[in-house]
Amino acid sequence: MGAPRARAVVRAGGTGPERVAGRPVPRPPTLGGCTFVLYASAVLPSCLRVLLAALAAAAACALVPAGPAAAAPQSTAAFYAERLAEDPVYVSDHLAGPGVEETRSGIAAATARLDVPVHVIVAPALGEDYDLRPLLAAVHDRVGEDGVYIAVTGDISLQLTGAAYGVPMPGLDDALLEASYRDAGVVGLIERAVDNLLSGEAAARLERAQEASREENESYEEDGDSGGGMWADLADDLDSESVVGRNNIGFSAGILGGTAAVLIGYGVHRGVRAVRSRKADRT
Repeated sequence: MGAPRARAVVRAGGTGPERVAGRPVPRPPTLGGCTFVLYASAVLPSCLRVLLAALAAAAACALVPAGPAAAAPQSTAAFYAERLAEDPVYVSDHLAGPGVEETRSGIAAATARLDVPVHVIVAPALGEDYDLRPLLAAVHDRVGEDGVYIAVTGDISLQLTGAAYGVPMPGLDDALLEASYRDAGVVGLIERAVDNLLSGEAAARLERAQEASREENESYEEDGDSGGGMWADLADDLDSESVVGRNNIGFSAGILGGTAAVLIGYGVHRGVRAVRSRKADRT
């Protein structure tokens, strides 16, 4: 199977301004619990506006802590460094769900085949930057142990990023990139990356994976020109044998189930109201 493509996942409005004495009153800005004070001042006499403004200022000041400012949140690098200091494999339950321990042990077993220390972070996202190598470098500096550092990030489509510090690991980038072309879960991707490294053929495998991906894309474009590409892609997106397909099926089922619940609830609500209305008319 070719490289997993990023799938578009489908993930509402306000009313007009109120009117007082025939004139529009703009909606108030939000300032915590002071909103009602600022809003009321727009329609009250001027003698009360001053008092309310003073109360609003006092409330705002009360929200400001006295003394030195609170400490800044813990940095991303420091957070993951602490996790890796406890265990060289950190798996976020936001990505692995209830299978955290199974995922962690699978990764540990795969990386144990390498003769160097390996630290792995598995999380939905580690930062806003696409290139995570600077973050891995910062994590390495805080952990203080040389070895290979790998990050597995993403949701439907997973991305592998890695770097080696103080240890020889030729072909690491090719090994990780080739693994990312496979449709597999986190453990499967790590196992493939390790296989690539041990084989000494990571570059050749990557070239073959990229060629297969190009052929698949060309075939898809030809199917699109003939009108069959859309249905073929839909079938691929909902393939229960693939990780992407299972994720899409689960997401679609959740959306459809939620929609059905809303429609059924609305129908029941309308039915109850109709029955009550008829009883009221009889009385």
